[in-house]
Amino acid sequence: MGVFIIAEIGCNHNGNPEIAHQLVEKAKECGVDAVKFQTFKASELISRYAPKADYQKKTTGEDGNQLEMTRKLELPQEEFLKLRDYAESLGLITFSTPFDMDSIAFLEAEGQKIWKIPSGEITNLPYLERIAKIKIDGKQIILSTGMSTLEEIKQAVSILLRYEQKENLVILHCNTEYPTPDEDVNLSGIDSLHEAFPDIKIGFSDHSVGAVAAVGAVMKDICLIEKHFTLDKNMPGPDHKASATPEELAELCRNVRRIEIIKGGGGKIVTESEKRNINIARKSIVARHSIKKGEIFTEDNITCKRPGNGISPMKWYEVLGKTAVRDFLEDELIEL
Repeated sequence: MGVFIIAEIGCNHNGNPEIAHQLVEKAKECGVDAVKFQTFKASELISRYAPKADYQKKTTGEDGNQLEMTRKLELPQEEFLKLRDYAESLGLITFSTPFDMDSIAFLEAEGQKIWKIPSGEITNLPYLERIAKIKIDGKQIILSTGMSTLEEIKQAVSILLRYEQKENLVILHCNTEYPTPDEDVNLSGIDSLHEAFPDIKIGFSDHSVGAVAAVGAVMKDICLIEKHFTLDKNMPGPDHKASATPEELAELCRNVRRIEIIKGGGGKIVTESEKRNINIARKSIVARHSIKKGEIFTEDNITCKRPGNGISPMKWYEVLGKTAVRDFLEDELIEL
């Protein structure tokens, strides 16, 4: 199976079910494997004293606090269920990230199998334990690690593994600046996660601009890519400007699938497509000028030229000093 690509719709529907349906349809057209939403009650997630992040101030203005901004982005639970059913009817795997305990309970009751832990919850012990203790066949946990040190990740993983198996966990390399500057993407951090967690699958949550980082990450032996998705970067809301448009997401999917093929299976082999070029590009030992039968082959009367279907130049010293068994014309392949 190739890299699992998730279109993170999140709250880019702006609380509007119609926009959410359009996002699902477009995500399907782009070629993703799954769509993901966010389920939360703003009052359970954010206190009235929580300020906006700098990127949120840039995208939604200085006025108001984080709670007021987020309330506008809530999607009623019944609307999420309709979206889930619709997305699944299109062949898309569908799940949602819960941001509070009530939302966890709702999604658990609905039999959700994939559980995404957002970066902001990686130090939330009660939340981690609640997710880890859910019992359902086929369960998978995806742990995002933005803003986290390696020690914090290890601590969170150890909590999850008290209740869950390693094979059911994916750790996402992530940076939570929206959009992430190129110098902060740090794809080499994926190598560090592989080294620290050799028995756990690693993925990439990409908040950078364009598809380059996601394509590069495929070369790091990842299993999953998550990319925020919007219909229009100019829509109101905190995440749109850092999200991929349908055109950008389609490009990402195409290029990820292409780099999976380009990556190959390792080893240095002669491929079938290039075998036909061997005789064309390599050289053989040939007569530099006419040679008479009985003459001795020397550096003055033989040389190396294309094509490569004669004696290999690697046998140069085996040919030097030998006697010509017949007459050779200029450029003719030498025979012994």
